[in-house]
Amino acid sequence: MITERENFIKMINREDPDFVPCQQTLLQMIIPSALGDRPAGHTTGYDWFGVHWSEDPDLPLRLAPTVGQKPILDDICDWEEVIKWPDLSIIDWEGCAKKNVPVKDPSKILCAMMVSGPFERLHDLLGFENALCATMTDPEECGAFFARVCDFKIEQIKYLKKYYDVDMVHFQDDWGSQKDLFFSPDFWREHIKPNIQRVIDAAHEEGVYFDMHSCGKIDRIVDEIVGMGVDVLDPVQPVNDMQRWIDDYNRKVIFMGALNAQEVIDNPASTDDAIRKEVEKKIDMFARDGYYVPFGQCLSPRIKDAINHGFMYGRTFYKPEEYQAEVDEFKQALAAEAASSGEPYVVFSVRLDA
Repeated sequence: MITERENFIKMINREDPDFVPCQQTLLQMIIPSALGDRPAGHTTGYDWFGVHWSEDPDLPLRLAPTVGQKPILDDICDWEEVIKWPDLSIIDWEGCAKKNVPVKDPSKILCAMMVSGPFERLHDLLGFENALCATMTDPEECGAFFARVCDFKIEQIKYLKKYYDVDMVHFQDDWGSQKDLFFSPDFWREHIKPNIQRVIDAAHEEGVYFDMHSCGKIDRIVDEIVGMGVDVLDPVQPVNDMQRWIDDYNRKVIFMGALNAQEVIDNPASTDDAIRKEVEKKIDMFARDGYYVPFGQCLSPRIKDAINHGFMYGRTFYKPEEYQAEVDEFKQALAAEAASSGEPYVVFSVRLDA
């Protein structure tokens, strides 16, 4: 048997994995306190650009720019005069790393969250409506701003590798709504893509894997995203043509996500069986001839049930006899946890004939 880390590296190297990874046991996920894209402690407060963040009542435990605050930037054309870029050299990187990663788990992939990519940072500073307008009225200024943001991100990745010894960065920049891109594909190709490409290349030069996170319907540019050499693409939301993605990009990228949040996991009418079937359906779709980590952009705590079942179903997907003992041990741990908390526990069936 091999560890989650070893199994992930097999996928990176385009080899056959032993099992379908489980995000919870694969990733040692951190939000580096050295980075100030969100308030200290990830609570209500100001980020390092002066944007005030609060919990969004519609998105529990998630922060959003505080409604009603005056934008930091009124006009994209003024960004060079207005925006003050933090000096990364004065941060106590070593101290932050010791606090955030007291022990690096050798069986996992140490992954650092990097939020507010270039387009996200644009609307953090301008407000969303004004940011969308800026992409149409001043595309060249947007592009220049994106280049500076990505320079800043590249500098951060170098520090994260040196002091945190991260294995991967989870780089967030949402490019689509649930219906289509926020901007034209040509705008993305000219002003976002080349700058993101520089970040991907810089990460790889540092020996850091790159997880590109972009929510929404990004069908019109997904072939180019995969072609940029990202190692992981998430969250693969079901509004996209997932079958085409599977047909075209199997074994070219690791897909993470795809679980249907809106219609299944976050739907209070969904039964345990419906969640189980959703997990199995997506593993069957993506993992049969490709690389896949089940996950979903969910608001409901039932995502934990989905991921737990993903562990059990995925562990025996390729080599049932070899990994059945891990599944049995996992079931016992879940049952013990449920017993101690007094909550009901349901053991989902695990297919053994994969």
